[in-house]
Amino acid sequence: MAELARRLRRVDALAIALGCVIGVGVFRNTGLALSGTGGFAAATLLWLVVGALCLGGAILYADLSSRVPEAGGPYAYVRVAFGGRWAFVYGWLLAGVAIPARSASTASVASEFLAAWIPLPARALAVVLLVALALLHLLGVRAGAYAQHVLTTGKLATLALVIGLSIALGLGGAPAGRGTPAAIPFADALGAVWFTYLGWQDAVLLAEELRAPRRDLPVVLVGTVALTMVLFVALHAVVYWGLGGGAEAYGRLPALTVAQRTLGSLGDVVMRALMLSSMIGVTAVGLLVRPRIAMALARDGLGPAPLARVSRVGTPYAALGLQTAIAVVLAATGRYETLLTLISFATGVLGLFETASYFVVRRKRPALPTSPGHPWAPLAFIVVSAALCAIGGVHRPMGILTSAAILAAIALVYAVARPRAIPAESSPQVAMHAAPVTPHPDAET
Repeated sequence: MAELARRLRRVDALAIALGCVIGVGVFRNTGLALSGTGGFAAATLLWLVVGALCLGGAILYADLSSRVPEAGGPYAYVRVAFGGRWAFVYGWLLAGVAIPARSASTASVASEFLAAWIPLPARALAVVLLVALALLHLLGVRAGAYAQHVLTTGKLATLALVIGLSIALGLGGAPAGRGTPAAIPFADALGAVWFTYLGWQDAVLLAEELRAPRRDLPVVLVGTVALTMVLFVALHAVVYWGLGGGAEAYGRLPALTVAQRTLGSLGDVVMRALMLSSMIGVTAVGLLVRPRIAMALARDGLGPAPLARVSRVGTPYAALGLQTAIAVVLAATGRYETLLTLISFATGVLGLFETASYFVVRRKRPALPTSPGHPWAPLAFIVVSAALCAIGGVHRPMGILTSAAILAAIALVYAVARPRAIPAESSPQVAMHAAPVTPHPDAET
């Protein structure tokens, strides 16, 4: 069985991290944020607050990734902190619920665009897209990284185009807003904005494949959040201004409306194609890096052993197959708004685990200096994670039931397979990194 190898550079990780964040959310969710908060000022505040929380989270993850530089990322942090049982619950809630739901949500929106050109039901197209991208990633991690260089460049160009067209529309004298925007629950707005920022954490999953993870991950994490925060707030503001603050700014795809207003039918076609490329890109990168959670679980004896298998080109193909299968079921049966609520609840629970693990890992592995965000960044993460759990659970309790059902099914398979669970500090990967680490940036090989 092949092992993960250090094939990736910092620029590869940055392209992948940006590709994980920039996708369906920023084009679909600016209108949801406005509708759920009641207006521009409150929506802008929501974008800024969530972005600031994510920036604090990036500092927090940079600290943890230096202390536990493993492919499992946040799962590894929880395992080191609390042991196998809690790591099993956390890891499979992440690998079996939150991650497949994110893949399903992005594929679902991409399929809505594809349905305009391909005469098939949107849900069927979402399934085809997920399977096709999974097959692509069998070519290996380097092939996936090269693809992300191209796709991420396209995403940044698309954002720049929407911002430029919005400014042009506003300078040309945007008409007064027309119609009355429909209000939605604040829970949907919070879930939409949180979902839009999600993805920067995925860079830590590459810790065993980066050539210099302790040096590069802090730069990648903080840089990704800072850049996307500026871009998302700018796009939200100029699209609202360009559309005159009317009901169209609160719609499903305000950026598409901007392109239609400025360029007519050509703008509609071009923007749909660019958005589709962006959505396919974020779905692709999710399938590229996130199977490493299930792989790490299996490698530590907390999942079926075959999930730990890695191909010669660096693809954890069995874990990729499992993630794709769950995402296909969710895409075929769920709606985008329902998936958002499921994601919000699951990530809230996961955030509580991750933040709590920070305090324990710092105590167990004190060799590195304290992060500059201590203790306010982790405390803020605890508050927002608890809020996501409460709001998501009260607003749509099916998110709790769906999460529990998926986790119960995985636990049943695990119980039947009866793999040997390895204690928190005795797995092969933990032992590899158990010695005190040096803060020097070029210490690793």
